Amino acid sequence: MIKNAFTVDLEDWYQGIEMPYETWGNYEQRVEVGMNRLLQLLSDSDTKATFFTLGWIAETYPDMIKLLAAEGHELASHGYSHEKVYDLKPEKFREEIRRTKSVIEDLSGTEVSAFRAPFFSVTVDSLWALPILREEGHTVDCSIASVKTWRYGIRSSIDDIYLLSDIDMIEFPVSTFNLLHKSAALGGAYFRLFPFYLSWRAYKKRIAKDRHSMFYIHPWEYDPDHPYEEKMEKKARFTHYTNLKKTSGYTEKILKKMNFTTVSDVISRTVDKKCLPQMKVSDLHDD
Repeated sequence: MIKNAFTVDLEDWYQGIEMPYETWGNYEQRVEVGMNRLLQLLSDSDTKATFFTLGWIAETYPDMIKLLAAEGHELASHGYSHEKVYDLKPEKFREEIRRTKSVIEDLSGTEVSAFRAPFFSVTVDSLWALPILREEGHTVDCSIASVKTWRYGIRSSIDDIYLLSDIDMIEFPVSTFNLLHKSAALGGAYFRLFPFYLSWRAYKKRIAKDRHSMFYIHPWEYDPDHPYEEKMEKKARFTHYTNLKKTSGYTEKILKKMNFTTVSDVISRTVDKKCLPQMKVSDLHDD
């Protein structure tokens, strides 16, 4: 049976709306609210997930990281300060991922091999980050989307697991589907904004073709009562807050219908590295 990855970007609500790192202490801490609801859903369906964890979250909530590891979930890196990669200098990026990998590994007692950039921000303007990731010990990246938005996306990316052959790193990109001649991602805001049947139909098509899928979500999407922030870009506010009350119900449905596991489990059990499609970092472009 085809396996699919259930992934979580482990961050709090204000981190998801791009509040500067220096201001985080000014906001209500609510990550545990959404996490409790999500972990119950995963437990009820006996599903293990990959948690792309902010280094700051790991340092602030060490018991949460230890619990995730004890329950058999995979711990992965989401960077430290939730800053978009293309807004960082290479030296700062290296510092952040090294610090995050170290703190998560120390707390969990497990190796951190996978990485996802905040806001999927490995784009054509930040391809320099991929070799740095590999140099710092990451063997899997989940940062690239073939969906092009105002925040992220690389049009030439393959919409399936592939090998970045020149740096020997597996790319497990965001899974997509076509809607009215446009591409949309499977998970996150798209999961809430569209009727459930559209996501389910897209998953069924991928399963029928033996294609692995990547689902992604955030803890704050299970916390519809988190504070409402007026001072943010309209597009971002719409995608962040719309239909939050539907996330739990939709997730319960998809967990009953699909076979989900961790990123590492999908790759180690069902992917033959020698048979993967291959690209080089220089092949990634928006032309």
